[in-house]
Amino acid sequence: MIKSKKITLIIAILIVIYLLPLQIITLTTKSKIIPTINQLPESDAIIIFGTVVRENKISPLLKQRLEAGEKIYHSSRERFQTVPHIVVSNTESTTKVMAEYYHNKNIPSDSIELDVQAEKTPDTCRYEKQQYPNGRKVIFVSQGFHLPRLLYQCKKLGVEGIAFPAEKLDNTNKSDYSLFTKITVRTERYFREAGLTWLAVLNIYK
Repeated sequence: MIKSKKITLIIAILIVIYLLPLQIITLTTKSKIIPTINQLPESDAIIIFGTVVRENKISPLLKQRLEAGEKIYHSSRERFQTVPHIVVSNTESTTKVMAEYYHNKNIPSDSIELDVQAEKTPDTCRYEKQQYPNGRKVIFVSQGFHLPRLLYQCKKLGVEGIAFPAEKLDNTNKSDYSLFTKITVRTERYFREAGLTWLAVLNIYK
């Protein structure tokens, strides 16, 4: 019985340690994450972090990001009378699909920037720093679970901005998914992010 309690305690401590960097970074980046479009400030660029595209089919995660970017773009034009660039960032094949999405939404080509060498999150931040070494006002767009690490890694590379959680605009009927599915997916994403955050803190994932 005592041995079992010790094992349980050790496992609990290991889980806390595993989750700790993500918890700290989530707290320290909270003020940078803006949950509604009308609260977003004027920006020079909206950076859309891409996801893998297979057979030219846009995944639900990527669709959320693209739709959010489109709405932020139009909101900026209406509220600030400025035209921010939309940066589509991922591999060459994925950015082509992302850019095509915006072309079909009648967003001018000269408002779309392509970052075709971003195989992972830090690559997007690295591109932004290389292209705009003096900095510009940017809005990062991705899902909420990704944003704390994204903000942390971009800051390490000298790129700071604010972020918008793309799922806030999702109109998908969440009741289509069972409670078990929701919990499973969220838990998997959270633990994956915790692991990637550790790798980012240790400068292994960079």
